[in-house]
Amino acid sequence: MTNTALREETTSPETMPVRVKDPTIPTNPWSPPLGRLGLHGLLSAVRNWEPVDWDSVYDGLDTVLNEEVSHHAAGASGSSRPGAAGPGYDEAEELAQRFRGALMQLVNRGLRDDADKKHPDIADLIEQARTLRAKELPGDEHEALTFLRKLGRVTLELAERLEEVGIVKGLVEC
Repeated sequence: MTNTALREETTSPETMPVRVKDPTIPTNPWSPPLGRLGLHGLLSAVRNWEPVDWDSVYDGLDTVLNEEVSHHAAGASGSSRPGAAGPGYDEAEELAQRFRGALMQLVNRGLRDDADKKHPDIADLIEQARTLRAKELPGDEHEALTFLRKLGRVTLELAERLEEVGIVKGLVEC
């Protein structure tokens, strides 16, 4: 047993250790997991974070999926245009960002609650969501609409599936 009693022979309180160093205990200095720039970037991301506006996400789903959305959390909005060709490119970029934000929060909720480990179908949806989130919106209007529909379907399916297993409720809390 190591003697941890205070040294009485030291006369100056500034140099007196609290206890004698135990050589069996490593004393490596602690370093933060992120450097200065990493912490600054993380803090900026937290400051700029905005919650998902689920009403606008469902409006966007109505827009790109037309009649395919069986329920609309915000009620009828008039933005669903049966037979319409789809949104213009500027609106498509905004919709893609809206869906990406929703997917990011849904994926994080699913991973936080280990839904990917408990439910293989949710793991597949999370993988699809990650893949689609990383892709850029195509420049061609028809390809952009196809991409938005894929993004919208994965958003809707993941939201519904996470709600079925009780991870999210009403999507307002995400």
